[in-house]
Amino acid sequence: MLKRDFILVQIEELGKMVAQMTLNRNANDGARENPELIQSVYDSLRIDADFLLRGTPEEIHRTLNRDDDHGLPRMEVAAKTLLEESFLAPEPHRLRAKAKELLEYIQREDTTFSLERMALLADIDSYRAGCPK
Repeated sequence: MLKRDFILVQIEELGKMVAQMTLNRNANDGARENPELIQSVYDSLRIDADFLLRGTPEEIHRTLNRDDDHGLPRMEVAAKTLLEESFLAPEPHRLRAKAKELLEYIQREDTTFSLERMALLADIDSYRAGCPK
């Protein structure tokens, strides 16, 4: 029970880092801190963007599952980080497409329905359609 609680607290802290990235992106000067935050999240998850872009959702899920079966929450943090990284990329479409693929996989595999996830998927569609960068 303690290990499970510890893992969930760690995942929650990573989620807070992703939320900070979003706030930074929407602030005037804050976005310059995002590359460091992005790298910190990837380091904590023990993955990188290349792994996320190359791997199938199933492979990524298995890797992030480790021995504690908390792969889906980690995968959601990774997908949101990939999305935030897309705002810094010169060609964001590939990153956003992969973030969308991962979020759709999570939506199918997770036992809970997430309105936040659905809104994020809709946002990705609007980004890909050329609305906000």
